[in-house]
Amino acid sequence: MTSDGCTCCARYRRLMWLAVVVALIVGVPFLAKPFHIDDTVVLRIAQQITHHPLRPFAASMNWFGDEKSIFTQTTNPPFVSYYLAPLVAAFGFSEIPLHVAMLVFLVALAAATAALSRRFTDGLVWPVLFVMLSPAVVVSSNVMRDVPLAALSAVAAALFIGGVDRRRWSLLLAGSLVMGLAMLTKYSGVVMLPALALYAILQRRARDTIWLVAGLALFGVWALDNRLVHGQVHLVYLVTHPTHNFTWIDRLYPTLVIVGACLFMAPATLADAARRRRLWLVAGVVVGGGLALLGGRLHNGPVSWQYALWVTTGAALVFAVVIPGLAAVPAALGYQWGQSPMRRSAAACAALNGDGPRRAQSVTARADATDTLFLGLWAAGTLAFSIFFTPFQAVRHVIPAIAPLALLAVRLLRLARSRSRWMTGLLTALVVVQAVIAFAVAAADYEYAATYRDFARVARRTLSRPGREVWFMGSWGWQRHALSAGLTLLAEHGHRPRPGDLVIIPDRVYKGPMPEGLKLTEIEEKTYRGRIAIHTMDSSVGASFYSVDPGRVPYAFTRERTLEVFSVFRVSEPARPSPAAR
Repeated sequence: MTSDGCTCCARYRRLMWLAVVVALIVGVPFLAKPFHIDDTVVLRIAQQITHHPLRPFAASMNWFGDEKSIFTQTTNPPFVSYYLAPLVAAFGFSEIPLHVAMLVFLVALAAATAALSRRFTDGLVWPVLFVMLSPAVVVSSNVMRDVPLAALSAVAAALFIGGVDRRRWSLLLAGSLVMGLAMLTKYSGVVMLPALALYAILQRRARDTIWLVAGLALFGVWALDNRLVHGQVHLVYLVTHPTHNFTWIDRLYPTLVIVGACLFMAPATLADAARRRRLWLVAGVVVGGGLALLGGRLHNGPVSWQYALWVTTGAALVFAVVIPGLAAVPAALGYQWGQSPMRRSAAACAALNGDGPRRAQSVTARADATDTLFLGLWAAGTLAFSIFFTPFQAVRHVIPAIAPLALLAVRLLRLARSRSRWMTGLLTALVVVQAVIAFAVAAADYEYAATYRDFARVARRTLSRPGREVWFMGSWGWQRHALSAGLTLLAEHGHRPRPGDLVIIPDRVYKGPMPEGLKLTEIEEKTYRGRIAIHTMDSSVGASFYSVDPGRVPYAFTRERTLEVFSVFRVSEPARPSPAAR
């Protein structure tokens, strides 16, 4: 091996170690984070798997106000629940062991991003830093499915691309199987199927796509289980039974807001375009951001300065990345810009007749365009799925697009060729600001999630009395903590509280409808106030990290310090049975 090869391998090993360290820095501080938002659904399915491994959706839960089958309420397949089920059986619902298990996905995401950086950006560290220090990733130190999906998608891409490039069937098979696991983590993982197939086709290795059948077979086993247990495929059920009325435009603007708030690369792409005098791109970025802001105002009404900032920077980044990606299509298909068909033919003949440099330059240009096109379509496909097929938009739905967006943005900056000091300085400043905001938002989200765990423990200690049952309303992480504390979940229909029982109703979680005829008298109120001037879930300030509705932002800087208000009521009269219950 040459000295250059040794240097390259040593640099790659350093990049990989750095990626692992960054992943641990992101995950370890939040190992004790209380269960939050959809963690409860993942854990309920894991609990069911410990009892009936082949029937993960055969149980029921109350998520929207009444006890119903999990099959009809969850919108994702159960791989993460299977992964966590042995730990749930061994440790119960304990945060630290389960979060330690989820660290594996953070490390996998970092390592896969490093491998993809080696392949697409000459091993630059920027993709790893911007991906792992994104607010979307740092805040999502939960036991939900989104970081696992991003990790499995990136690992599948790294393995399959390595198999295509090196002609190794073992890597092709491994990449296909990991793709199958991604599809069993969230249905949006299906985006990887056409993306990986496209890469093989663009590399003129179309026969390698046959290996993708292995990943599809994994998904086929899940579909067969659905048919045998429930009589229909879960994905088909979701498509035929939509649960929300949002239009695609209701998810488009939140998507741009999320990209702007979670990936701070728009200033770098804009500055690079200006430096290289690509005025058409500068104008397009400015126009794209302006149109996004104008469209947001027309669609949502008056918007906050935070919304305006994130929607314009998000639109600018997407525009700056997508346009060059689309421009790569003709070159990737073998054309040469700026030449007539006759001149292209003459150039091809000259290359074939011994014009080596020209031919090498043409091949290099085509390879460059092919890689750019693959990354662009991977990112665009992921964003398109979240816009057109998810029930509502949320930061977690966009996390799998962060890696290809960062890789493509860094690739288009061409840092490996220019070695620009001022661009390095700008990227350093941007990633530092992004990391500071990411950890601040993550700390605020931790503080918010802790209110539910804390009050559940307080309620068990101070409200429970012999002969008096303590009920509660609400889902999200609060439901998991309240059930662990021995409280009883109140449903719209079913068993009713007795006079003298207590009912706890938090202000901000989704609660579902109140049972008909239930008369309550408020006897106590507990308000939790935060120390960090950032909110992640507060409709009063427009913050909505886990469900970014039109006009809202993932996190809001605010002077409002109220995190949650718990109201305790005494039942003065039991609810009248509803007609359905009679």
